[in-house]
Amino acid sequence: MHHVKYDSRFSRLPTDIMIKKLATALLLTSMLATTAATARINAVYVDKGLLGPRLPEAGQLAEPFLENKLAAYLTEALQARRIRVIEAANDPSPNLFGRDTLYISLSYSRIPEGTDKPNKYRGFALYVSQNNSVFEKSLACSWQVAHALSTAGEKPWSARVGGAPMLLDPAGVRGYDALMAPSFVKGPSVLLEAGVMVSDNEVERLKDPATLRKMASAIADGIDSCTL
Repeated sequence: MHHVKYDSRFSRLPTDIMIKKLATALLLTSMLATTAATARINAVYVDKGLLGPRLPEAGQLAEPFLENKLAAYLTEALQARRIRVIEAANDPSPNLFGRDTLYISLSYSRIPEGTDKPNKYRGFALYVSQNNSVFEKSLACSWQVAHALSTAGEKPWSARVGGAPMLLDPAGVRGYDALMAPSFVKGPSVLLEAGVMVSDNEVERLKDPATLRKMASAIADGIDSCTL
């Protein structure tokens, strides 16, 4: 089973219950390769920051078009894998969201001007909330996306200005109960912070179509491996 780093200071649940929930979800994920007749995700709703959720730092972002570009490439990558993509809307119908529909939120953030050694905050992160109704499935799908991004060469952030949500997995999955998918989401949710604008060089890297296509392909691979 994959290693889980647990810090009870950040948990709403008692330590033993939280560990059992994490262990169960990650064990199911690690057994996917040998599990037969598992159900796939039927459709994906790609949220380009219209609905949230978003970290406070995302509100400071001066390059919101990055979400749209990554969303466009992700849509292409999912469709190439024959995964249906639900067109994003400001007010989507709750009827679109069955338990076999995955919701993914894309966002970026930046750190305050004048931060010392900003490059140490560079990277991606995925967030899961115990308040989501299908927490274990969201955790398992986020784990798949995180590992696919890591395999593609992207690095999860290891530090953050201010308080850092607890690390559930070294690949970049973090627990953050205040960051939840919209209430109408019934299936698993993947809340991805795709990068942090730590410097002009990082902004340019994340604008590069080749970088965004590589990230989108990795995210799609992770979603394609997500089972219910």
